[in-house]
Amino acid sequence: MPDESVIDLFRTDLAAAGIADRYQHDLYEQQGIEQLQEFLAGATQSRPDVLHTEEQFSVQVGPTTLVGRIDRIDRVAGDQVAIIDYKTGKPKSQEDADESLQLSLYALAVREKWGHAVDRLMFHNLEGNTAITTQRSEVELEEAKLRVEEVAEKIAAGEFKAKVGNHCFSCAYRGLCPYTEKRVPEIFAAVALQS
Repeated sequence: MPDESVIDLFRTDLAAAGIADRYQHDLYEQQGIEQLQEFLAGATQSRPDVLHTEEQFSVQVGPTTLVGRIDRIDRVAGDQVAIIDYKTGKPKSQEDADESLQLSLYALAVREKWGHAVDRLMFHNLEGNTAITTQRSEVELEEAKLRVEEVAEKIAAGEFKAKVGNHCFSCAYRGLCPYTEKRVPEIFAAVALQS
């Protein structure tokens, strides 16, 4: 597909997103076009063996079924593959990639669904057009499974303890969270202290 067609598709999708603030829309459009042009310039230089794009998966981890979608899977050699997850916004770091549960679960899914051995996992930051590469050992993949099982057990038991912090101010569930709600007695106590 010609580069201009890709950019036209991006403009169409962005218009359909319904961003009400014109300034925000124009900023996203400008940044998106710049990032796409940079990405496309690099993509024409290398010709990866792309096996799958936007591929959905369903994988069983203990009694829990995880469902997701992987951005891209490339053949490296033989049955060895690279998994690429594209990131917009703030670029991911090496530490983010090394500690990413998401990438670990992608590795498990690729092995289970397609039988591929995962050679490497990548976050491809569209801002700056950088690729951050990591790997997972068998021990790390088993640890990821244990984390999923532990979280699934807590969810099944109704244990949803909030991790309180500065992020609470922008959390979509702030109004429902018992840690951030204002209780009526607390409000009266605050008013009484001010009097």
